Amino acid sequence: MFLAAGLAVLLIVVGIVWAVISTANTNRDKAIAQTATTYLSSIASGDAQAALATLADKPANTALLTGEVLTASRSTAPLTDIQVGTPVFDGGSAATVPASYRIGDQAVSTTLHLEGDGRTQWLISDGTADLTLSSTAGLTVNSAKVTEGTNPVFPGSYTVATGTDNVSIEGTPQAVVASPDAEPTSLDVTAVLSETGKQNVLTAVKTRFDECLASTEARPADCPFGVRTDDVEVTPGSVKFALVNDPWAGFAPTLDAANLSATGPLAYVIDATATVSQNGLTTEGTTRLERAVAFTVDLTKDPLVVVWS
Repeated sequence: MFLAAGLAVLLIVVGIVWAVISTANTNRDKAIAQTATTYLSSIASGDAQAALATLADKPANTALLTGEVLTASRSTAPLTDIQVGTPVFDGGSAATVPASYRIGDQAVSTTLHLEGDGRTQWLISDGTADLTLSSTAGLTVNSAKVTEGTNPVFPGSYTVATGTDNVSIEGTPQAVVASPDAEPTSLDVTAVLSETGKQNVLTAVKTRFDECLASTEARPADCPFGVRTDDVEVTPGSVKFALVNDPWAGFAPTLDAANLSATGPLAYVIDATATVSQNGLTTEGTTRLERAVAFTVDLTKDPLVVVWS
């Protein structure tokens, strides 16, 4: 009888221990799955702060880990159909969980890695992938400015742009980063002056140059030419500038992507005529002005601003 009673007590204790362990394991697996679900659903909804909160290590560079960037990704290729499978616990402080989802039309299956306390506190390990740009000058990614060639990103769609019709992209401007364990994704892109930009720059430079030509002042303000007035008096309003050559033949501005400006040379030949007086004598004289100057057009301004040098 005593043996039977002891066995019954042992079975009860074993049952309690098993129940406790089973409950602990269930709670642990739920916590792992919940962290993975929160990570993916936060990315899907564009909540970058919530997604960052699930990471074990927060990247120092968060230029592309923002809600605005995720919202742009969602508008191009939304992250949908999230499925999180059964966690696998390694018996220590690490675990994995299979997950699947879609980014736009692309089906993705991956394994998320987590680290934690072995019980109910878990965070995503290596929750970002790397997106590398061959050039960052004058470019944005999902409308965000970047200064570093390699930037951590969440799974999603990423598009390089310039933010102005005056500048276009050469190369492949879009990529999908499928998962945090994806190989580093590279976008080989370069910002160049677009055909629209070239025409707009030509129009801006020519308009400003023509304004200078129309001036009747000896030294027009902010213009690349003028008449020397040393030791002579120029009759006000008597100055006329006549363009002799065609400085627009072969006009070929280039892009300074870092400063979002267009630059180039301009060679002119101008005959300047003016009525001048010296030592009581007045006459009309003509002098030829021949020079090569450089122009810079600020592409961030509307209307475009031209500066001579």
